[in-house]
Amino acid sequence: MNYGFDITHIVGNFWYFVIGLIVFDVLTGLLAAARERELNSSVNYIGLIRKVGELIALAFLVFVDAYLESKGYIIKLGVGLIAAYEVMSIIENFSRIGIDLKFVTKYFDKSKIGKGDN
Repeated sequence: MNYGFDITHIVGNFWYFVIGLIVFDVLTGLLAAARERELNSSVNYIGLIRKVGELIALAFLVFVDAYLESKGYIIKLGVGLIAAYEVMSIIENFSRIGIDLKFVTKYFDKSKIGKGDN
């Protein structure tokens, strides 16, 4: 018998997908900062706090979902929104690194992408 808590029972395998996206976003962000020669521990620290905040928000959605008895739909919505945010951030980081994704990044804020690209 398994008496432990398994988040995949509530959220499904998307939980692992979101964790993977968060880790990949942090890595691409570090690569982009290194390329721009702007590695800064305080900026990295603030970014990591934001990532922990995303996970805390997801944990809060577990409580909201349980209170409203919505059978996991609120949690899945939260996971989807976090995944969309992370994918956009990864695409912005790719652009900052120098990987050409103009067919996607033309819809993004120009001040956040393409630094150093000409």
